[in-house]
Amino acid sequence: MNLRQMELVLKTAELKSFTKAANELKVPQPSLSQSILNLEKEIGMPLFNRTTNPVSLTHAGEIYCQKARLVFDILNDLNLELSEMGGAKSGKIRIGFSQNGYIMTPDVLPKFCKKFNKASIKILQVFSTLKIRKMLIDDEIDLGMLILPIDTEGLKYEIIKTQEMFLALPILHPLSQKHKGQKNPKISLKDVKDEKFILPKQNQRSRILFDEIFKRANIKPEILCETETFDIANSIVASGVGVCFTIPEFIKEDKKDKITLFDINEPSLNKTLILAYKEDKKPSNLMLEFIKMAQEC
Repeated sequence: MNLRQMELVLKTAELKSFTKAANELKVPQPSLSQSILNLEKEIGMPLFNRTTNPVSLTHAGEIYCQKARLVFDILNDLNLELSEMGGAKSGKIRIGFSQNGYIMTPDVLPKFCKKFNKASIKILQVFSTLKIRKMLIDDEIDLGMLILPIDTEGLKYEIIKTQEMFLALPILHPLSQKHKGQKNPKISLKDVKDEKFILPKQNQRSRILFDEIFKRANIKPEILCETETFDIANSIVASGVGVCFTIPEFIKEDKKDKITLFDINEPSLNKTLILAYKEDKKPSNLMLEFIKMAQEC
């Protein structure tokens, strides 16, 4: 029993004719018939009813064809996976990321590009995570860095990491001095209700989250500045003015000793970075490699 015999049986069963199968497979009809007869002798029972017109499968033939198809399906999957593995070095991938996504995994992009330097890698910085989601759905990119919570309908994703968000105050603020030496001391949002806040602009998704938190605390914040980046917010606080929400990784080294981070016990502030791809799209080997590297960074 071999793969060639399986192929001959499957084609004959499909076309219900030894002659048609032989013509399509471009082999002499007597040769095809003899190969199938040899197989039937080997297994000890007929696979075809030759007295019917067109020819039909016996019960044994139906079982044989069912298993033979499984064998070819497995072989096709094996060839596909091996092809992708071999193509990882020279394949193609399009990755979309936001500034926040990059800051949370700063090492993954350069490491990936170095490891797969012969692959066609296209990296797009996109300002809005909502835009990244749309690009995934529209098949404009293969992988997208998104931050939960976000609508993931039509997408599959892998969690990369979760980061806590804190409230940042200037190092010389009375609350900072009161809790000097403590790591992420706990305070209430009401403890800073009279401070001036640096918040994201109204069109940013995180602003909606912050507004909900203020609403639950029954606080109407005084807004000093609306900005599009954490960098600006952190810099203003580090200069000794205002309060902002931030993630430790987003604070530049020269600003860290000028800021105190406080825990306001608000789990909804945590940011979970994910790598998403279109639901009906089988991830390529390059996509899987990038996900793996991001999780390890």
